[in-house]
Amino acid sequence: MKNIYKLLTALLCAGVMSASVVSCSSDDENSNKSPNPPDPNPAFEVIEEQDVNAEDMMKMVYTGNEENALPEDLAAQQSNKEDLEKQLQELNDQISGGNGTYHRNVTYKVVTLKYNSIDGNGDPITLSGKLTLPQVSGYYVMIEDFLLNCHATNMDFTGNGISNAMFKEMAAYSFAVLDPDYIGFGVTNGKPQTYLCQKLIARQCVDMELAAIEYMKQQGIKFKDGYGTYVTGYSQGGGNAMAVGRHLQVTSEGREANKQVKLKRLYCGAGPYSPIGTFQHWLESDSLCLTAVLSMVIKGQQEGHSDIMKGIQLTSYFSDEYLASGVPQAFDENDIDKAMLTLLGDAKLTTIKYPDPEVKTAYENLMGVPWMQFSKIMSDEFKDPNSHIRQALLQCLEMERVDDWTPTVPVEIYTAPRDNVIPVKANAISVYEKFKNEGAPVTLSYAGSLANHITAQIAWTNHVKGILKNLE
Repeated sequence: MKNIYKLLTALLCAGVMSASVVSCSSDDENSNKSPNPPDPNPAFEVIEEQDVNAEDMMKMVYTGNEENALPEDLAAQQSNKEDLEKQLQELNDQISGGNGTYHRNVTYKVVTLKYNSIDGNGDPITLSGKLTLPQVSGYYVMIEDFLLNCHATNMDFTGNGISNAMFKEMAAYSFAVLDPDYIGFGVTNGKPQTYLCQKLIARQCVDMELAAIEYMKQQGIKFKDGYGTYVTGYSQGGGNAMAVGRHLQVTSEGREANKQVKLKRLYCGAGPYSPIGTFQHWLESDSLCLTAVLSMVIKGQQEGHSDIMKGIQLTSYFSDEYLASGVPQAFDENDIDKAMLTLLGDAKLTTIKYPDPEVKTAYENLMGVPWMQFSKIMSDEFKDPNSHIRQALLQCLEMERVDDWTPTVPVEIYTAPRDNVIPVKANAISVYEKFKNEGAPVTLSYAGSLANHITAQIAWTNHVKGILKNLE
């Protein structure tokens, strides 16, 4: 069952291209100097550093994404893998080509950083994330651009962070690749997620990039003139990627940060750009896929908007029938394994499953995740349009929409025709049309006609990597 959610961090093709090389900074010149007193509020702290070779990175990238892939995606993936293996066999240590230099022995320096940001109350918090950098023979490669990857929903609270390898191998193409954890992962494991608090998460992701830039400067790593940042994200990450663009363009803190970040482009895959639109879709269609996410949405707003949600219990939103399963209570206790096992196996839930047989075939059989009737899940109190708990939640979700701006950088929105986890019309299409009408440089792309929210992520990842690998 966890594979369904871990698929959202599954990965595809790898590469071995790099560019100009600069030396690592040396400690020799400072060996006779007295150490400076520790900064009481350092920009970053290094938790761990790992060296990963190209072959091992390839293995990481090709792990665990076959289960729900479409045949054409698997064929493309196999072709990419064969191409990479051929390169690894045939390339000499250095062969000039293109705009840079190919290197057979690229290694990846993966650095786990702690950095400072703020929580939902605006109070200081220490978060974590991973920075992946390219090296050749122990020397850092000059960085041409940053790639900030906002991760998708993951319900595996192991304490190890997300740190997925989805785009890590893009470091071989002279990117500094950033994978921020969100609250609830990494060093904040055990805290409730601020799920769908997209504007807060955007600020936190940008704070990680600022910390990474400071780390890289201290390491003596050079940045190419004209460098900038490409932001990627799928599902929850797609909404967060859009929010990063909004933060950098709209807020005063973001505009100041953008002097270093230098946003170039957003690649937003199947994201909840309009949480309020998504919720309205659930209401109107009286159906909900991946029901467990609803508990995460409500709990996330409790954490990110504690002033609005003060005194409201998660369980007050759900019917006695749904509460009898124990699913919301398990989420309230951060016991994700218990919640998901109950959701998938509890016979008590059969009476509130969505009855459409086509939906059952397309989703329950494919993903093992039941659809349910929204009206049977929600409490009578919530069904009252004027109730406090309903108005509070809708107010929070309205505040988290990330279509309330006009981008000046190119934005690609990517979706799947059969995506009912993140409703297409309420999110991808409506936001695309709004941005287009406002004159923003936006495009809308689709996965194959049979793709749904889960399987489309594979096609999206291949699509974005293909673009990034061919940048001038």
